[in-house]
Amino acid sequence: MQAAEAEAHKAAGNKLFGQEDYDGAVQEYTKAILKDATKPTYFTNRAICLLRLEKYERALEDCQKAIELSPILLKAYVHKATSLLALDRPNEALRTAQRGYDLAIEQDSFLTTNFCQTALEAKKRRWQINESRRIEKEGQLLAEMKDILEQSYQQKINYANATITLDIELQDQKETLEYEFKEKLALLEQTFERSDEKYQSREVPDYMIDPISFNIFFDPVISKSGQSFERSVIYAHLKNHKFDPFTREYLTEKDLRPNLALKSACEQFLERNGWAVDY
Repeated sequence: MQAAEAEAHKAAGNKLFGQEDYDGAVQEYTKAILKDATKPTYFTNRAICLLRLEKYERALEDCQKAIELSPILLKAYVHKATSLLALDRPNEALRTAQRGYDLAIEQDSFLTTNFCQTALEAKKRRWQINESRRIEKEGQLLAEMKDILEQSYQQKINYANATITLDIELQDQKETLEYEFKEKLALLEQTFERSDEKYQSREVPDYMIDPISFNIFFDPVISKSGQSFERSVIYAHLKNHKFDPFTREYLTEKDLRPNLALKSACEQFLERNGWAVDY
């Protein structure tokens, strides 16, 4: 009886979700959970509604509960990773997306692409955070070094005022000191600008780009012909076409091998260039 009532509330929640009444759907899924808290889908259904309502902490709690009930439920990992990204917790989101991706590969699920993109977004956000910290620290260092130059300049001016008696000589010395100060200041700023240029490269090496989706690789595999593809992308292709997209030779998933060297190179590149996710 309890199970039947729970399913009725779930069905009502699904209907309300379809009508974009997310608050109403949350109420129905909550009633379903109160009737039967052993069904992980009740929690994932409520989680997606909570995500739409931007109640990310609660959505995360539901996802964690669903995973406890069913450790291989892909939708729970999808919504959990999304919640963590929304809460600006990219490291946890990346770990969750990676776990979901591995499960999706095992289950031959179309959600591999979703997890792949979420993982890349998590890497991008992690890079953005690190980049903001770098810029802030370099800004503080530049300000401190400018203060040191300013203090040194003022000390020299004070010394000149105390030791030079002739007005014309004092004026010449002050002009010389001012020129040296401004020159050092300009050189300092130029040095920091040149240092920052290396972070502003916006080119991804061709070998890091999947030839089908044109996105940077997340989990590359290599074919018999030596061509690398993004795993989820080539798997999707092979579901309908059992041939290499370039050589047209017969190809199955069993003919593909992980390209670990390329994967490592892409991971290192993304650590320094998170913008490449949107390349």
